[in-house]
Amino acid sequence: MLQSRNRLALVSLVLAAFSITSCSSGGGDSNGGGLPASTELTTSIVEYQFTPDTWKVPAGEQITITITNDGALQHEWVLLQDGVRITTEAEFEEGFVNVEQEVAPGETQTLTFEAPPAGTYQVICAIPGHFDAGLQGVLNSEG
Repeated sequence: MLQSRNRLALVSLVLAAFSITSCSSGGGDSNGGGLPASTELTTSIVEYQFTPDTWKVPAGEQITITITNDGALQHEWVLLQDGVRITTEAEFEEGFVNVEQEVAPGETQTLTFEAPPAGTYQVICAIPGHFDAGLQGVLNSEG
């Protein structure tokens, strides 16, 4: 009887620890959540995911993002203009682009740009098929 109580307590403790760890996970968000806005960002791209996929920056500041393509395909990091939000690739137009950086497979590129005014901005890969496959993220500009 004592052994089964000890096992039950141990299992409960392990499950509680796992639950706390899962809930506190940032979901790949290295600049979101409660972290302060940053002028130095990073992301890795693998088919079809940015990691992290959310960034927080101070509005109007010079931002540098280091983008590593760990995938097998060419990718882009494209910050869309203020007020532009697409839900399918068919809605995308070149005029929607604020800044963009292409990154070949296995390469790392650095992009420097001025953070847009305060707001939430969509980040996508504009290479055909990539956005619809899920390659998108969010840039939060705080002012």
